[in-house]
Amino acid sequence: MNFEFEKTGELTALLKANIESADYQSKVEEKLRQYRRKASMPGFRPGKVPFGVIKKMYGASTLADEVLHTASEAVYKYLEENKIDFILSPLMDEDKARDIEWIEGNTFEFSFDIAMNPEIDPVADDSLSFIRYNVTRDENDVDNYLADIRERYGRFEKAEYVDDKSFISAQVVETNAKDEEKEGGINKFIHLRVRSLPANLQAMFMGKKSEDVLSIDIEKDMPNADDRTEVFNTDIETARAMSGFYRLTLQSVLTIIPADFDEKLFNEVFPNHHIENEEQLRNAIRDDVERTYEKESRKQLYFDIQKELKNKYSFELPEAFMKKYIKQRSEKDLSQDDIDKGYPFYAEEMKWQLIENKIITKYKLAVGRDEVRSHIKELLGLADLDENDADVKQRIDQVYEIIAQDKEKMSNMVDNMTDEKIIKLFEDNCKIETKSLNWKEFTTLVNEKN
Repeated sequence: MNFEFEKTGELTALLKANIESADYQSKVEEKLRQYRRKASMPGFRPGKVPFGVIKKMYGASTLADEVLHTASEAVYKYLEENKIDFILSPLMDEDKARDIEWIEGNTFEFSFDIAMNPEIDPVADDSLSFIRYNVTRDENDVDNYLADIRERYGRFEKAEYVDDKSFISAQVVETNAKDEEKEGGINKFIHLRVRSLPANLQAMFMGKKSEDVLSIDIEKDMPNADDRTEVFNTDIETARAMSGFYRLTLQSVLTIIPADFDEKLFNEVFPNHHIENEEQLRNAIRDDVERTYEKESRKQLYFDIQKELKNKYSFELPEAFMKKYIKQRSEKDLSQDDIDKGYPFYAEEMKWQLIENKIITKYKLAVGRDEVRSHIKELLGLADLDENDADVKQRIDQVYEIIAQDKEKMSNMVDNMTDEKIIKLFEDNCKIETKSLNWKEFTTLVNEKN
């Protein structure tokens, strides 16, 4: 086999791979022999079907499979051996591949588009400055938290009209210009808490009752994709691609009767805390509020780090390649319009991912197995105990194995630990100013910045 590598842009290249008969012939024959050993046909004993018959039946498809597999493996090997720093994965020219005549003995040529990793070197040093927010609590925060949990553990009752305390069930239908159901559009039931909606939508629902109908212009009434994910219970890609009108028909309107201050409430909110009265509950809430505020403060610092680094190490991704990649690799059948609308968000996320990967590599921040175990130990409240103790080790092992079996859970845990290591890196190496403000001031600031 042989290759031709050609730069086609600042961050793109074309790689041509020629796969010759010697590269694939033995693999094709071995695969056909495997089929023969397993084949069972009338008139022949199992495994004794003539090789020529097997080749006639499976030869062309086996040739195509093995050549494509060989080409794919060869491309990755070429990139690795030539130390070509690429991102995502090579994209085969599928139109060209579809025109191939699969004739045994031929040399097959494939073309792959390659996206290159930008040559940037992000650093954490005192040339960068950030603000760390010290979010202070007051008793109003505790009162609001207490009111919220009393509602959360309260009981529902039917209500005639929607108010700011209502919970709504509704059927949402995506419509066309004639207000008819759009073919293949969204048609589902959703459940909403009115006070969690954007202010303009809250106003639209106020005073409505069961069976009332609302029409929402999604781009005008709900421009924020994150709001759409919450309201329509959908993923961010779908939310960003949403457009046009949606008809909401109210199915039920409920209000909530707050839970009483009793042992049942105490145990449900803070199990194992042995809370006996309202003041003890308030103390537990104070501690939880402070932990929450610290977590949100660090999250904002992380966002500020992202924003600063994306500005300082600015680069443009190869848009045509990226859109082609999204189209080919998406699990959903996305239209070009969907891709165009969602691309700016995808590109911003991808830019940060590339910068983040370089930071992790440069500063050796990758999270290892032992670090995950130590983190689990802390989560279990065992930080002060000896991990070599048989009981402690068994508990950590059990939780680790449970998480390890769920790829998404393990990925989320590692991502969160990595984020914290990045925050700590920049806290330790950059100029940090501390600014105190209350929760309302902090949320206002966050909404303005983000």
